[in-house]
Amino acid sequence: MDTKKVIMVILAFFTFSGVKPARTHLRKKDKDEPTITIKKKGSKKKGISRSCWAYNQSLFKMFNYDYFLSHLLPKDFIETNDGLHTRIDCHILNNLIQKLLREIRKHKKHYTDFIILKDKNFNRKKRCGLLIVKFKHYPFVLKLFMETPESFIDPYCKGFDNQFFFYMSGGMNRHIAGLTRVRNLELIQQQIANNPRWKDKIIMPRKWYWLPKNPQWMQIDGHNIGNEKDISTLMPGTYAIIADVLDTQEDAPLLSLQKRSELVMELCMDLQLFVDPHGDNFILKYNPLLNDYTISIVDTEHFPSLVGLKEQPFFNNHLEYYVYLGTKYFQDAFLQTKFDRKQAQNFVSPCALQW
Repeated sequence: MDTKKVIMVILAFFTFSGVKPARTHLRKKDKDEPTITIKKKGSKKKGISRSCWAYNQSLFKMFNYDYFLSHLLPKDFIETNDGLHTRIDCHILNNLIQKLLREIRKHKKHYTDFIILKDKNFNRKKRCGLLIVKFKHYPFVLKLFMETPESFIDPYCKGFDNQFFFYMSGGMNRHIAGLTRVRNLELIQQQIANNPRWKDKIIMPRKWYWLPKNPQWMQIDGHNIGNEKDISTLMPGTYAIIADVLDTQEDAPLLSLQKRSELVMELCMDLQLFVDPHGDNFILKYNPLLNDYTISIVDTEHFPSLVGLKEQPFFNNHLEYYVYLGTKYFQDAFLQTKFDRKQAQNFVSPCALQW
């Protein structure tokens, strides 16, 4: 069992073994406790509420409505990024995704036009979470995010990872983190363009947002969040990210696992940890023309937001990375006093995503 798995097992034990003290029903509700209320936009229903000291203002800073709409998949054509520059009709892609949604609503486990790449964070029964699929006949990957107010407010129904993110990052989940991928891609590209070491050695896919026909929007209202008594934001209940397919066959025969880890970590440190150092996020290939390795970055979630970084730590290797995250989760979830959580509400992280 590798180091990451050991740490995950230990944290799972504490998470589910009842370490957290139960809250007696006789205890009065803290009037200052952060509360969010979620409902469908325009709904006359009261909405679903949850109070938790883990919530902070970062939950309301991740979605930029104007930016999102300006980075949607074009309405006409896009060209493939495989050197052939084949023009693809976006209406076809759009219809295929709409068909996928209909198949998901029917609880199908296999899809006509897509190959499932990852579904561990997707709840088919409740039709919520993150589903990653590949178009069968087009060189694109689709990351589909689906939530309802009921599932959005529940951090326990979409897999183990989401529970860690919830406590470390102020109520974040994959649905919110996905909204950072396109903007963070631009920020990473800017950093690489200004870095002589990595310029021309990093490969990243293009990315576009996608919305279904007649999209449902979720209205999220916050009370006692940060310095504001009341705060609100909108988020799409269902959206997707379309990205170029990357060649995932790694070709670095002369690179040991240790050297690979060190190279990946050096890149992440130079990028100010804007990208998750997890080894699966990178594909290394030896390029004889450069006499060096090229690195493809698969995922561009804004890592500081996803794990609630309040500082930029430095990691020499992945063991330090896993230990840091495990320690941070345990401290954030179990060791903070009410005073600590109140203080955290007024803290603005220097690592926050910049729009």
